[in-house]
Amino acid sequence: MKITATICFMVALSLIGCAIEEASPMEKQELIIASDYLKPQDTSLFLEFSKSTGIHIRIISMPPEKIKSHIQKFKVNTQFDLVMLGSLSSVLELQGVGFHVLSDSYLAKYANNLKTFQQRQWFVSGLDPYYFSFERDSTSLPEVYDQLGAGFLWASPDKETWDLFDVHLSYYLSGLNEQKSQNIRDQFIKNQVEYFQPNDSMRNEQFLLLKNSTYSTNKSLNSNPKRELSKTTNLKAFGVYADRKSMAIVDQARNLGNANEFISYWDEHYYRENFIPGRGDYPYPDKNGISNGLKFYMLTEDKLLQLLKKENFK
Repeated sequence: MKITATICFMVALSLIGCAIEEASPMEKQELIIASDYLKPQDTSLFLEFSKSTGIHIRIISMPPEKIKSHIQKFKVNTQFDLVMLGSLSSVLELQGVGFHVLSDSYLAKYANNLKTFQQRQWFVSGLDPYYFSFERDSTSLPEVYDQLGAGFLWASPDKETWDLFDVHLSYYLSGLNEQKSQNIRDQFIKNQVEYFQPNDSMRNEQFLLLKNSTYSTNKSLNSNPKRELSKTTNLKAFGVYADRKSMAIVDQARNLGNANEFISYWDEHYYRENFIPGRGDYPYPDKNGISNGLKFYMLTEDKLLQLLKKENFK
């Protein structure tokens, strides 16, 4: 009986060992990202990361409010490890949700280059500038944002997420005298016209103010050989406004080690020009506001979130 019991125990132990052995690689090889701008097929952007680490990435496409409710509902059992958002407005929607707080030792080990904000819960994964885009045949073009309030009609495909640009502009105008500020704002709003979506029978010939990411992902705009993107928008003396793409590690993420690997990978390749996951976003600027030769008009992410929140309560 003792021999039989011993054999049974050893068999059971062996089976448990096999199960752990089989489960561990699965745990090690997976990283689940919830995002409001990445799509499931965008895993192709991370092939280099997966190839070098053996970690398979899965993307769950969700709007910010659903990401928030999911985390609040499942808490420690949240089904994704990392959240990646396309704008600071989305980050604002997730305020009140706790993410992994990053210590000095963590940042020294995994993220020397990445800028953090919101009590070190969020990383800036890239800057997404607001550019002018126009048909090459245009005879007269504005050079700085406030000239859009001086006789130039303009449209924007980013109207749904316009709040951050509005915050930037309001902050800039607050430094001018009250009458001039109000005149520019009134005319700026008056000169904005409806954006029409190009189709097979009508090419969009409008002068546009839009995010770099919108231009790069909109084939009807970026495949038009006559349409250009002005990277001298707002001139070098002033600097372009920019939204932020951001990422945070879910508190008590199931695949925390893999999330750390991902952050470390992003940090290591952040300044590389052909860094595919960045999709043309700009790394965080230096102390002079310069990134990849472009001048940015910089407010801190926490200041921008504060202004966004204030604007939303008006």
